[in-house]
Amino acid sequence: MDLLMIQVWDSEEKLFRSKSSRLFTYTSLTLASLYSTIPKGTFKRIDIIDEHSQTVDYDRRRYDVVMISFDTSSAVTAYRHCREFRKRGAYVVCGGYHATALPQEAARYCDTVISGPAELTVPKFIRDYIAGVPKPFYRDTHVCAADFPVPSRDKVKDRNTLNIPAVIADRGCINACRYCSMASMWKSDPRSVESVINEIRSLHTKMLIFFDPNFFGKREYAMKLMKALKPLKILWVGNATADFGYDHELMQAAYDSGCRGVLIGFESLNEDSLKSVNKSFPKADKYRRLIKNIHSHGIAVNGSFVLGFDNDTEEQLRALPAFIDRLGLDLCRFAILTPYPGTAVYKQMEREGRLLTYNWRLYNQHHTVFRPKNLTPEKLDKLYRNAWKKAFSWKSIIRRVHGSPCKGITKLILLGANIGFRNMKIGKSEL
Repeated sequence: MDLLMIQVWDSEEKLFRSKSSRLFTYTSLTLASLYSTIPKGTFKRIDIIDEHSQTVDYDRRRYDVVMISFDTSSAVTAYRHCREFRKRGAYVVCGGYHATALPQEAARYCDTVISGPAELTVPKFIRDYIAGVPKPFYRDTHVCAADFPVPSRDKVKDRNTLNIPAVIADRGCINACRYCSMASMWKSDPRSVESVINEIRSLHTKMLIFFDPNFFGKREYAMKLMKALKPLKILWVGNATADFGYDHELMQAAYDSGCRGVLIGFESLNEDSLKSVNKSFPKADKYRRLIKNIHSHGIAVNGSFVLGFDNDTEEQLRALPAFIDRLGLDLCRFAILTPYPGTAVYKQMEREGRLLTYNWRLYNQHHTVFRPKNLTPEKLDKLYRNAWKKAFSWKSIIRRVHGSPCKGITKLILLGANIGFRNMKIGKSEL
């Protein structure tokens, strides 16, 4: 039997990328992780396509099974793939975030839906398929971190990403932000420190990114992991929450272990907006001090912001780029609030009749798909694109890079990331 695995990228999503994507984009672990769950010897041939840099050809080869993983913004493209491969006699399996959030919808286009983690369900499906009794739905929410296999990175190539490997120690998050889709996919279950370190050693790398949604969320675990990282002498970046900037012991341990940058979801400068979505650290007036604290330990800060919360006003969003300049961030990024299926925000907006469209291609954080409370959808779109334009003027980029605590190669990477974000095709859409 022959198997094809696809990670879907919709053309609308790819439009916001460019040749400079490799300056700030890291290779996904999705396909590498899926490949590692396939029982050895089951398939004669396994092909992999990551649409971030590859294209799907329906007639290149006949496959017995096609497994398709996709997020909400790529669902329309994924369903087209489903139809075409089923026409050609393949047994099609859907998985990923969107199929987890809306399994009944996905089931209309495929033969089997796998929801949530795949470590146990994919082998179960394959055994059932070989036995001739595959089920229409598989879902296992109780996957232990000890069951996570090491991703088969050598099987996946993406020429449009940075050549820096990624590792996950804890793929869940202890927070419960109302707009976040994380809780519907994973529980917070850290791997053993030993298994993480062994995986990193096998990569033979001097630079690394941790994909953990909140690397420091479990403080005691993070301290143990960072102590074990220190002898490896690698440089790494990861995700944090704003309260990281109050914990000097934690910040120093992070720097000593090789941490040179953190991504923090500040999300909004409006404290009422933060409280409305269960953001656990609604202290926007303290952001500048927190960033200075983190910088004092030699760690750069990439701040992310979401536009379109119910308490946001046009005046506040228009002033956002200038305020970010004063914060002293090393890098920044923006997104329009997107009510993804399965989240509390989606349910609220659907209940209130505020969703403007169910065209999933628009659910990519670059388009307004709901009716904001204090401004029009068109105005929010315009303010979002204006934020990118102003924040990534050459003047702002030079100021950020010059003031950063980064040194050497990390400073060059920071400059590259700023230029990469500047070259994103925000404001250009084929829809």
